[in-house]
Amino acid sequence: FWGTNNVDHQARICHSTTVAGVANTWGYGAMTNSYNDIHRSKAILIIGGNPAEAHPVSLLHLFQAKERNNAPVIVIDPRFTRTAAHADLFVRIRPGTDIPVIWGMLWHIFENGWEDKEFIRQRVYGMDDIRAEVAKWTPDEVERVSGVSEETVKRAAKLMAEHRPGTFIWCMGGTQHTIGNNNTRAYCVF
Repeated sequence: FWGTNNVDHQARICHSTTVAGVANTWGYGAMTNSYNDIHRSKAILIIGGNPAEAHPVSLLHLFQAKERNNAPVIVIDPRFTRTAAHADLFVRIRPGTDIPVIWGMLWHIFENGWEDKEFIRQRVYGMDDIRAEVAKWTPDEVERVSGVSEETVKRAAKLMAEHRPGTFIWCMGGTQHTIGNNNTRAYCVF
């Protein structure tokens, strides 16, 4: 295999939903952040991942941002994991309700004007469609579907909005679903 670009690898097998979701949202299906980006983060959101057990080396990089930048760590997961034990905010969701919670966070961001309007103006296409979809996910509807209270969803959104730049980390807990590609696209929108 060496000397050729035809080697099968993890991105196609484990992360094919991420590759497609990122490509469909951002125009390329490649890595979304580096360790250097994480080191500079002032907020960290982890969904569908448990780096304390699955990626312990990467967890050290997250801790570096947490310690150096006083970056709050938000973990969204149905299970209270070892990673969640280190979170400043643990958001327990019903399995499969990633998108409603992300849309719920965006609902609060749009409602409070916390979005980066200049970035959106310069670089985002289709935001009106996103706003229309997010508007359907009121706090009551998000809580009904996901089991997460309005207060918790708003707190997570506010932490991310007030601590920029942030990083959003997902793993196979979000991608290995029948709607894994949709989850990934929602993560990219956020």
